[in-house]
Amino acid sequence: MKKKFKIGELAKIKRIDAQTLRYYDQIGLLSPDLINEQNGYRFYSEEQFLEVDHIKFLKLIGLSLDEVKQFREITSLKEAINNLRYQQNQFEEQIAKMQTVAKRFAFILDTIEEKGSYFEKFKNGIEIKECYSIRGVIGECQTVSDWFDFEAKLQELITRFPNYSEVGHNHGLTYIYNEKYLHTANDLLIEKVILPLEKEFRGDANVEEYPLGVCIVAYHKGENDKLIHVFTDIREYIAVNKLNIRGDIIMTSIISSFIVKNESEHLVEIRIPLA
Repeated sequence: MKKKFKIGELAKIKRIDAQTLRYYDQIGLLSPDLINEQNGYRFYSEEQFLEVDHIKFLKLIGLSLDEVKQFREITSLKEAINNLRYQQNQFEEQIAKMQTVAKRFAFILDTIEEKGSYFEKFKNGIEIKECYSIRGVIGECQTVSDWFDFEAKLQELITRFPNYSEVGHNHGLTYIYNEKYLHTANDLLIEKVILPLEKEFRGDANVEEYPLGVCIVAYHKGENDKLIHVFTDIREYIAVNKLNIRGDIIMTSIISSFIVKNESEHLVEIRIPLA
């Protein structure tokens, strides 16, 4: 007679919780080979060790318990292969998405560390330097309604393309303001909002480029309502150096409320392209 194993023995050997085995029995996924009528002890056969491994494998590749039950009822080899192939594709898609998320996290952290470190040396100074083009998803957002439309566009892209990620999209958002912002703090005419993306997305048809070239560059750390002081300094800098600007003001959130709630830690980069 082949040896039977108590539920605790099976749980220990296969490293699975005994309560989980009881639940499998309750839902009809894996029932004991024998139940002692006198004491209610549950016994499992050696053959059921393989069944436990089978269930663990199917769960590992992402199947729900209901899907595991359905798969274990398949008797056709072709159907089983097609099902596994589908799960493989789903699994690979999940991996690709998580890799995108990981890259996005790295991009965010690298930007914060690089710009934050530079600000500590640069402080509130103003300089002129060559700036790379901004690559990203661009939305016309002059009104709140436009902003909602832009959000909808992002959601649609995230659904269709695995290389777009919602992670941290409020970090690094770039706002392009009209030149009027230099003259009044109350007339905020936002012309564009850009979700910057990494260089690897450069060839994507849904990514546009916004050229910058040589820019006036300044930083502001702290509450946004104190940005006006930075623009006062920028206006004086333009006048003293007799500079001609292109009329756009690019403000990029480096550290925002999306990263930290402490407003004194917020960091904004301001770039104004020269004509």
